[in-house]
Amino acid sequence: MARPVDVSQLIVGLNKKNGPNKDISGKVKKPKFLSKQERLKQIEFNGSTESLKSVKDNTAELFIKQQDNDNNDPLEEGGNEKNSLPKQNGSKFQFSWDESEDTLAGYNPIVSTNVNALLQKRETPSKTALESSYMGKHWTEKSLSEMNGRDWRILREDFAIVTKGGAVENPMRNWEELDVIPKDLLRIVTHDLHFLSPTPIQRITIPNVCRKNQYRDFLGVASTGSGKTLAFIVPILIRMSRSSSRPPSLKIMDGPKALILAPTRELVQQIQAEAERVTKIWSIENNYDCKVVSIVGGHSLEEISYSLSEGCDILVATPGRLIDSLDNHLLVMKQVETLVLDEADKMVDLGFEDQVTNILTKVDVGADPSINRQTMMFTATMTSVIEKIAAGYMKKPVYATIGVDTGSEPLIQQIVEYSDNDEQKFKKLRSVVTKYEPPIIIFINYKQTADWLAEKFQNETNMKVTILHGSKSQDQREHSLKLFRSGKVQIMVATNVAARGLDIPNVSLVVNFQIPKKIDDYIHRIGRTGRAAKEGTAISYVGGTEDETLIGELHKYVKKHDPLNNNRFSDAVKNKYNFGIEKRNEVIY
Repeated sequence: MARPVDVSQLIVGLNKKNGPNKDISGKVKKPKFLSKQERLKQIEFNGSTESLKSVKDNTAELFIKQQDNDNNDPLEEGGNEKNSLPKQNGSKFQFSWDESEDTLAGYNPIVSTNVNALLQKRETPSKTALESSYMGKHWTEKSLSEMNGRDWRILREDFAIVTKGGAVENPMRNWEELDVIPKDLLRIVTHDLHFLSPTPIQRITIPNVCRKNQYRDFLGVASTGSGKTLAFIVPILIRMSRSSSRPPSLKIMDGPKALILAPTRELVQQIQAEAERVTKIWSIENNYDCKVVSIVGGHSLEEISYSLSEGCDILVATPGRLIDSLDNHLLVMKQVETLVLDEADKMVDLGFEDQVTNILTKVDVGADPSINRQTMMFTATMTSVIEKIAAGYMKKPVYATIGVDTGSEPLIQQIVEYSDNDEQKFKKLRSVVTKYEPPIIIFINYKQTADWLAEKFQNETNMKVTILHGSKSQDQREHSLKLFRSGKVQIMVATNVAARGLDIPNVSLVVNFQIPKKIDDYIHRIGRTGRAAKEGTAISYVGGTEDETLIGELHKYVKKHDPLNNNRFSDAVKNKYNFGIEKRNEVIY
């Protein structure tokens, strides 16, 4: 129960009727909270010049404890005891307020935007002004200084780039922006070779291996045809450009500055050709003598010795032939600054693991201790053996994966058909090849089949055919590739020797006349088409004596990898090998 109010206070209250806080009857007014508009009107009415900020500061002074009108407390009639006390400066609820602390300052919500105007206006052909106001500019529309973390994440997602290893540099947005590549070399890449924009593997490799005299090791996982060759040729030339050219005598005494290992002689010669395309122009324009030499099987030691007689700057070799050359003291490895292992998984598959580790050990032992050697490794698949080599011979490398299991795969239509024998296969093949533009590659498992197939095409069609397999001499194999690349022949019949690493542009059709023994070989065979973001077709003929496990793996692969949504797996093959068909067990009563 409330304490009774003193009589004198009641009398004072009665004498103050119609005061500023009382109504006509003399009762204390019920407290009222004023809105912003009402406060401004009251200020204008009173002629006050008080600023809006002071109004906000004094808002707390308007707070008056509300009395309950229903309990008939005497305090409601006579006023609060505190009202008789002198007015104090400030208030219990007074607080300082700074406009800079307002978290909504400068906030422009989407709902305040004129939607009709945004929908009528177009900023770019692919994005409306409404999208731009909500999402902001795309990374392609920003300068390098405007890029933020979200922009770099979007860039990586756009090119299916996944990295790990710590302190990884961001990918290149274009060739020029980072100012890493010398201008003369940049002009060769963009104007002479017409590589207008870098591929994903080139975008992530070059910034991470050419950082201002910091040469970090790098391991890249990318499919064939992704531009890996230029991804390591350009960094090699960038590092060489930072030192003066060497005379031939010094090249002979110290050996090459860059060593590139590849699994097959065809891939070695292809890398040599790509490197020479750049170095020949570079030597003329920059007066920098850079010599590229290859060492492969099929060439005698005398021929190799002659090619190395004037020394070299870049050496491209197969592991076995390089060891032969080192054992016969045809060259030394004192000044190797950059070591590249291309198609490392294929070298392991071909049984070169011991030879590769032997070469790496010899390079380490014979190297000048003052040289900070850089190792780069490129592979299409990551295996435990590759990881072991990387852990043993690479120092804190950057790991980069391009388009593997991220939805970025070659645009290849896969067709699997059933044929009982080679004659039936050839009848189908003869009608198929006329529907595709050359060049066309036909893969077989046996050399005798290659000769028979070439003779059938020669006698029954007007198409010209060349053959590539292990029984051909080195000169014959080089001649076949030259004819095929130049367009003088339309079809190349080849064994698995041509399934990896060869870069033959614009192959429209790959035919597996005979199914390979392993699914990995199938993947690398069909990888000759659908390169450089172009569409391709792969047709495979399955007979009745294939390995059931292999056909099961083939069925799963064709079903899973269908970027064009038009793969076909013949019902005849399914019926023959019981794949994709519901099995029912007979019930015997």
